[in-house]
Amino acid sequence: MSGDQEINITIDNFPEGEKSFVEIPFTVGGDIERIEVAYHFPFGGGGSVIDLGVAQHGRMRGWSGAERGFITLEEDRATPGYDCGPLAGAWHAVLGIVKIGPACKVDVKIRLIRKRERWLVGELHSHSEHSDGGVTVLDAIHRARAGGLDFLAITDHNTISQNIIRPDDPGMLVIPAMELTSFWGHTNFLGLARPVEDWRCRSPSDVVDRMAEARANGATIVINHPFQNSAGGKWQSGFEPHFDALEIWNGLWTPMNAQALAFWQELLVAGRQIPVTGGSDFHLKNRRRHGHPSNRLRVSGHSIADILAAVRAGRNVVSFSPHDLTALPVGIGHPDFGSRVPSGSPIAVRFDGLSQGDEIRLVDENGYKDTVKPDEGGFTVELPFSGRFLRFEVWHGNEARLFTNPFYAE
Repeated sequence: MSGDQEINITIDNFPEGEKSFVEIPFTVGGDIERIEVAYHFPFGGGGSVIDLGVAQHGRMRGWSGAERGFITLEEDRATPGYDCGPLAGAWHAVLGIVKIGPACKVDVKIRLIRKRERWLVGELHSHSEHSDGGVTVLDAIHRARAGGLDFLAITDHNTISQNIIRPDDPGMLVIPAMELTSFWGHTNFLGLARPVEDWRCRSPSDVVDRMAEARANGATIVINHPFQNSAGGKWQSGFEPHFDALEIWNGLWTPMNAQALAFWQELLVAGRQIPVTGGSDFHLKNRRRHGHPSNRLRVSGHSIADILAAVRAGRNVVSFSPHDLTALPVGIGHPDFGSRVPSGSPIAVRFDGLSQGDEIRLVDENGYKDTVKPDEGGFTVELPFSGRFLRFEVWHGNEARLFTNPFYAE
């Protein structure tokens, strides 16, 4: 892949004079994740006043006047005053010519940053005061940022009002979401501000219908805490309807999570290649913390759509906390978690942040294949791939610490 694109241009001719506009065209391809525009002009004693904005397909996407010398736009976040949205297409940097001072010239730099692979860590299941979470949306975002997260889904129960609030926070991607909360189980609809027209379910078949509606609209669907010990929290709507992932770790490690882990293994053995997730299920009253457990995703870009694509592909490591313990495939041309691997291909997974007494368990269709007890905080497991699938767990005694999604046989 070629590098980022950069356009440098100097404007020193203003044919329409003051109170006019100058437009600088550029084209953004589908492989771009961020637009950066910077400009400089003589000010102060020079007397020039030049405003800045951008337009896409002839429509203004933002305006900052002469307040900012540098602005950025991404699909899901942008400098305040600019609209998020798709980037591909025909663009113009727009200069508003307010006042032309002596020897006025404007230096404009446009950079188009290409998508790249990166690891992002975040929260896929949490709540705010828009249902029963007990904190404002902005407080939830602050808590997630303070915990070192890159993204946050606020999955309030059967409501979407939390999705209307747009945070002016360039350091956090906030995923629009809703937790469908029925008498027959809970499921997250991720990625849409309004996934369904009416959430009410009067039977398990209604739950299935709402899932199909949300999926048709483009939502990513995660079945939550399938073995929760409550009449409505336990999943009772079947596992045949399409869903994108299964939440096997909800909050603290408990018997209901152990049941979900065992059930996931059964699904894998039966040939169901179901990705898994974790979620704190934060409510202020349950004293949980965002990102405990966390989802560490290998993402191809920097948008909400990229994050959810990684969830669906199983490029996810579920860990007890965001940064203390990590696992990632290593080596030249290494396959990602969730990918298909030819038999005999080398697999190498690097674990960092291990504690004394942690053990790494290798799991395939026959159960536990091997157990490794490292003596150091960093350790790499290497072996040739064999069998139908291979995944990794980290435990400290009976305490779960980390789960990877599997590698699958080609």
